[in-house]
Amino acid sequence: MAWTDLVSGCFGFGTAPFATNRPDEESAKEAIAAARAEGASKAEFAQVIAMYPRKYIKSDQLLRERIREDAARLDKLWKVAPVY
Repeated sequence: MAWTDLVSGCFGFGTAPFATNRPDEESAKEAIAAARAEGASKAEFAQVIAMYPRKYIKSDQLLRERIREDAARLDKLWKVAPVY
């Protein structure tokens, strides 16, 4: 399974933020590890997770804030996710 297929499991439901609870965080670590194993960069991963809120949030201001929050969680998880 490609790492991009694992990203959807990092959101509790469609409008939920990225990796905000324990199961979603574990899914995010798995997806990050898979992305690294496939040679993806953190920027590429961030682009993929930024697509999710765009489906549901129409306000540009709210969208920017949500993407910023998701990116901050990604920064923390990228550092601690296992590398295979």
